[in-house]
Parts: sequence; structure tokens; C-alpha cells
Amino acid sequence: MAAYKRQTLHSCTAAITVIPIKIHTQPDDSTCGPTSLHAVYRYFKDPIPLGEVIKEVPYLDEGGTLEVLLACHALQRGYRAHIYTYNLNIFDPTWIGLSNEEVIEKLEQQMAVKKGKKLQRATQAYIDFLRLGGEIKCKDLTKGLLREYFDQGIPLLTGLSATYLYQSAREYSNEQGESVYDDVQGYPMGHFVVLCGFGEDQKHIVVADPYQENPYFKNNYYEVSISRLLNSIMLGMTTYDANLLAIQPALPENSEE
Repeated sequence: MAAYKRQTLHSCTAAITVIPIKIHTQPDDSTCGPTSLHAVYRYFKDPIPLGEVIKEVPYLDEGGTLEVLLACHALQRGYRAHIYTYNLNIFDPTWIGLSNEEVIEKLEQQMAVKKGKKLQRATQAYIDFLRLGGEIKCKDLTKGLLREYFDQGIPLLTGLSATYLYQSAREYSNEQGESVYDDVQGYPMGHFVVLCGFGEDQKHIVVADPYQENPYFKNNYYEVSISRLLNSIMLGMTTYDANLLAIQPALPENSEE
């Protein structure tokens, strides 16, 4: 890992561990999701090559993917997967507390009355995710929620607003499928990164980002303020994400979580 090796930082409250994620630079503008997923697999010593992950993860017609499609790939490889969702495009707040089957029924009802292509694709992906054994969780997005996972050595893959994270101009895709920054013609852009832990000051999050040439940090590894990071995740709703994905290896047989 170039910028952050595993380290334990001691404060007056607790020991803080930065999770040693090693991430590749994404090969093109549409592969940030599979590249982030591969970094999590690599952390768990899964030998699958990046090229294979890129090939196997489904993509949207307009390019890119959805976090729930990354989660389905992990479930199909035998991992456990939890998604904390803040995406009101897909989930209604009144569904909190429903069983998986009840949520699937609600999603199917929604598909029958809302015909947007991306909504249909995303909704079906969530149905598949639940049927594969994934779990949808709803909990306020806070520093404490992140800490619950970091303290267990579990990285968090998140779909967020790159536009807000980088404080960059909005973007559009040209005829070659490349992203072009344009503050007038552009649109908010989504992105995937892996969250690795807290910075030493406890006010920043350590991020592993597959987009090395990002316009703000110019690095695969950096620290960003907690407020900027949390706002970026919530604004991911504009591109049908706004999620946190926790992937963990399968439990040994006869064990309980």
C-alpha cells in the first residue's frame, strides 16, 4: 500500500487501526466499482484477478455499475454482504423493519408502477441481492456507524458523489465514452471508493480511491474530512447509490454471527 500501511494509533479513547487496503488504479472511466471490489477481495486474500472481476460484474447501458451489483457478485462468491442504503429513489423509509420477502414484494410493486429504465434495473438488482441472502440495513450515517466496522477490521465500499467529494465540475461522456468536466453541460457523477479507517486526528477518513488522477487529491490514497465524506455518500442518491457496502467472508460451518 503506497500511502497507508497498517498502523495502530493510540488516543485517550481507543486504539485506531487503518485497514491496509491495496487498490489498483481503475483501467478506464467505468471500472471504479469492480476495481474497488477487487481491493476488498484482495484484502481478504481472495486471489481473483482484477480483469476477471471487471469481466464478471454487470454494467449499466450508460456505463458504470451499481453498488448492489457489486454486492451480488460478492454473494455469488460466497461472501456475506450488508448494504446500508440511503437511496430514496429505491427504498421508502416506511419499509424499515420489513422482512426480506416483504421488501421484495414492495420492490416488485414499485417496478409495476415506475417504468424508468435505471430504476427498473436497480430495483431488480436489489431483489436479486435479497434472494441471494444479502441484507438491507437502515441506520443513520454517522461516524459511529463507520467505527463499528473499522474496529472489526472490515473495510467499507461506498457509492458516492464524485462531484461533491472532489468539489469538481460536473461531467458528461463524449463520443469516445470518456468523462469530460464541464460546469455547464455536465451532470453529477457517481464513483466508488473503499473506506479504510480514521485519520490520526479522528476528523478525517482514510480513503482508497481507484481513480488516481482525481482532480482534488491526485492520489489513490488520501484523507478527507468526515463531513465531506458523509455528504458525498448521501448525494450519491443522484446516481442511484448512496450506500455503504460491508463485505465479509462466509462464517465457518456451525458457527453463529
